[in-house]
Order: sequence, then C-alpha cells, then structure tokens
Amino acid sequence: MTNHIKEQFEERFDHFQTRNIELKKLSTQYAWGRVLFFFACIAGVVIMADNRISEGIAFFIITFLVGFLVLLKKHQKIKLEQRFNEEMALINEEEIQRLDGKYNDFDQGTEFIEPAHNYHIDLDIFGKHSLYQLINRTSTSFGKNLLAKWLSKPAPKSSILDRHTAIKELGPKLDWRQKLQAHGRSGQDEKTETKHLFEWIKEDNNLKGKSFYQALLVIMPLATLATLILAIMGTVSSGTPMLLIVVNMVILGTVFNRAKDIFEKTISSNAALKAYEAQIRLIEEENFDAVYLSSLKKKFVHDEMRASKIIKQLQHILDNLHNRANMMYHIFNLLFIIDVYWILQAEKWKENTKADIEPWFEAIGELECLASLGAFHFAKPDYAFPAISETPFTINGQEVGHPMIKETSRVNNTFDFSGKGGICLITGSNMSGKSTFLRTVGVNAVLGLMGAPVCAEGFTVSNLKVFTSMRTQDDLEESVSSFYAELKRLKQMIESIDGSIPVLFMVDEVLKGTNSEDRHKGAIALIRQLNKAEAFGFVSTHDIGLGNITNELQGVKNYSFNSIIEGDEIIFDYTLTEGICKSFNATKLMQKMGIQIID
Repeated sequence: MTNHIKEQFEERFDHFQTRNIELKKLSTQYAWGRVLFFFACIAGVVIMADNRISEGIAFFIITFLVGFLVLLKKHQKIKLEQRFNEEMALINEEEIQRLDGKYNDFDQGTEFIEPAHNYHIDLDIFGKHSLYQLINRTSTSFGKNLLAKWLSKPAPKSSILDRHTAIKELGPKLDWRQKLQAHGRSGQDEKTETKHLFEWIKEDNNLKGKSFYQALLVIMPLATLATLILAIMGTVSSGTPMLLIVVNMVILGTVFNRAKDIFEKTISSNAALKAYEAQIRLIEEENFDAVYLSSLKKKFVHDEMRASKIIKQLQHILDNLHNRANMMYHIFNLLFIIDVYWILQAEKWKENTKADIEPWFEAIGELECLASLGAFHFAKPDYAFPAISETPFTINGQEVGHPMIKETSRVNNTFDFSGKGGICLITGSNMSGKSTFLRTVGVNAVLGLMGAPVCAEGFTVSNLKVFTSMRTQDDLEESVSSFYAELKRLKQMIESIDGSIPVLFMVDEVLKGTNSEDRHKGAIALIRQLNKAEAFGFVSTHDIGLGNITNELQGVKNYSFNSIIEGDEIIFDYTLTEGICKSFNATKLMQKMGIQIID
C-alpha cells in the first residue's frame, strides 16, 4: 500500500515539474514580448508625430494603453500558474520525504512550544522530528495556529467524530487538498505579512468630502483627456491640459497621505490576498457530503455573493493602488486622479465587508487543518480511527506503534489499561523500550483526542487530558538540579488533577535524580497518592522493588520490557510483557563501552 501511495506522489511530482519548465519558457517569451511591444508603440508615436498625424498618435497611445494592460495581465497569470506548479511539485516531493521519514526541511512549529505545557516537550509535539512536522500541511497563519491548538488540547467527543467524517471524505480528495495547500503557499514568502492588512480593514473610513471627490472623478479626467487630445490636434493651446494637470496634482495632494497609508499597510499582503481568494474559490466550487465541511463552506457567502468574488474585488483594488510604485501609474494618476478612485473603492469595500473578512480566513484555517489530517489519513491508510469511549479512565490499543518510527523498524504493542487510580508499573533493562512505549501511548492519545487516525490496528480512549514527566533536566541559569526539576514537574502534574477531566499520566524513570533508598520511598508515596486521584497512567522505573506494591494497592499492575544476552550481544524485542522485569544489562552495556568490570 505504501509503495502505491509513494508512486502516486512521484507521478504527480514529475507532472508538475515538467509543466513548470514549460511555464518558465512561456514567461520569458512574454517578458521579451512586452519589451518589444513598448518600443514598437514608442516608434509608432514618434513616426506619427513627425508626420503630424494626430489620429495616428491617438491610435498608438490607445493601443499602447490597452496592449500594455493585456500583456501585463497575461504575464502575471502565467507567473502565478508557474508559482502554483512549483508549489505542487514541492508538496508532492515533501509527501515522498514524509513516507521516507525525512522531516529536516519541514516547518518545526517551534513558536508554539510551551516549555511548561502538559506534554509538548516530552512527546515531541513541535520541533525537530515532531508530530507537527508529520501532520502539518497548512499554509496560512490561521491554519498553523489552529493546528497547534488541536495538538495542544483534547477536543470533545462530538468534535472528534465530526472531524473523523470530514477526514475520511477529504482523504481521497488528493488533488483538491494539494491545490488548497499550493494556493496558500503561493502567497507566503519572507515578505508576506497580513497583520497590517487586518488592522487597515478594521479601521474606520476617514476620507472626508466623499461626494465632492466623487464629482471630481467625473469632471476632471474627462476634461483633462479632452483638452489633451484637442491640444495634440492644435485646436486648443498646450497650456490648457497642463493647467488641468496642475489642478489634478492639487487634488491628489489632498489624498496623498491616505493613499500612502493604504499602500504601506497592504503592500506586503498582496500575494497572500491572491492566495486567500484562490483558496476560497476552490472551497466554493467543491461539493462536500460531510455536514461539518458543508457548514464551513456556507460561511463563504455574503448577501448571496461568493466570498471569493468579494476578496477578488479587494485584491483588484489594492493591486491598482500598489501600482503606485510604478512610474506608469503616476502618469495615469496625473491625467485621471486614479488615487481618488481607488481610495473611494477601497473604503466602499470595507464598509460592506469588514465584519466578514476574519471569519472567512478562520474558516480557511479550519479547512486547512482538516485537509492536513485528511492527507495524513491518505498517506497512512492502515492507521485506525479511534473509538471514543463514554467510560472514563479508558485507554487500550491493538498493535500500537509510534508514528515517527519507520514501519520497517517499529515494534507494535497491544495493551488494555483502564480504571480510576490504575497504574501500569513498567520495569525494564536499559534501552529496552520503556520510554518509547510511554511516548507511543502519549502520542497516539494526543492524535486520537484531536480527531486524527492513530498508529494502531485499533484504539479506544475516553475523554481525558495527557500529562507527562519524562525529560526533566537541570537549569544552570536558575540553579535548579535535575531532581528538583522533576519534583516541580510532578507537583505540576498533581495540581493538574483537579477533577474536571481525568488525567492520563506518564512518568518515566520516576525520581531518577536521587539515591536508591529515597527514590524507592518517594516513588511508593507518589504511586499511593496517584492511586487515590482522578487519574490513571504509566510509571516506568529500574526499581524492581516497586513491583511489590501491587500486593498493597488495587489497580496497580506490573509490566516489563526485557532483553536477552547472547554471548557478547544484547538482544531487545521491545515487547511489553506482563510481570516484573527479569533481565538487566547495565553491566554488559558498560563492558561494550570499554569500562572494565571487576567481579
């Protein structure tokens, strides 16, 4: 199955790569065509002027204006398609890399890491070789932020089930999902910034004398153009159009700061706005069966008008205002006071739409998250959708593995562990798989409670919150030892058990930073306290003496990971086994590292 999926991605990569090469050639041809057309029109005007043919001059001016705009639009369209195909090729290349377990070049989402979070650090939710890198196919800030929230907090059962239905529908929509991602990415680069765009949209309009400016827009461009043509024909003096151009300059001066403000606040979001428009249009044109997806699609309607069309109107308005950086714009501006026209259009757009714009972009982000999970489901079709149990304190799984470990080297385990106050006490030799198992359970619980498929043949989990204490370390800056850091973490875990929702805890190498006697006493005290709390979970340890506590406390069970020493080799099977660990390998490991052991 994996090979078949990989072949699909490889075929799509080759297709888009080939198309991109073709578009690059076409773009170069249009670039040269625009240059030749410009010089041809200039030559035409010069020849007509030398022969005093006013009609010819007007013809070449009009031809240039129309032809320049047509060629510019077509060239821009080709460049947009080229960028889109580049992104489509890259998306499929990344899918291949994910299947090969290569994540180095992917966004790590480090900005979302909360060091004190219940499980961010221990379960590698964000950062290098993280769950975020495995799942994330979002491209907008709205999508990234929402996916980070889904990975950080369990969803209610109703939301999980809605996501299951949506993911199953979006999974096979390979082309649609990748187009949504590619359109979004084509508007994101190091210069893209949308914060100021939203600030400008939310601002109140402040152009005073709107009716006066609307009247000027009718009178001044017509008067200027008419006198300019008459001057070329010799009917009026050349000073007449020049006088009107000076008047236009005065009018433009009154709106200069307003035009400059809009330009500066929106110029860096130009590409992103085009991307949003393309994403919305893609959503509007797709048919969905899932109620959840259909309800998101319905959000892109404003007074019976499609949101994509409304966004395109804004994009068109801002595109023209952004042409203020072009010398040709200023020539037309002096003739037709187009700054005034586009400012009035921008403010009219804001009046009609500003209340809807952010909900639209949030809906895009939500669909990006669902599409990311759909892509995850498509790439991992053997992963199971978990059952969400109504019975509290429930977690069990069949053939559960860690999704970040390659299938060829991954060892899966089956377990059934449930009940308030229940503790799975795991003993085991060094490197036998205790920590990996705890992370496997934790990661799949996070996946299941966000609505994603899990790396298992079957998985059941109840409504709960995950808490881990695994990678505590010292802090030289705050003079905190590793032992004290672990105590602080355990204190945070105990305080998180507030009765609002059951806690599934995972404690690795409990109290590892102190001596054997204190560790044993402290671990027993902790287990007794957790056994009475609104929680259940897993505690790993090297202290096999802790296993005797099962005779005292109900709900505490012993499991272990074992190894076999054959000659000079240590063999691990990474299989969860009932009972206390019976094999230890620290001495053999030290010998293999060159440390001489004296009997």
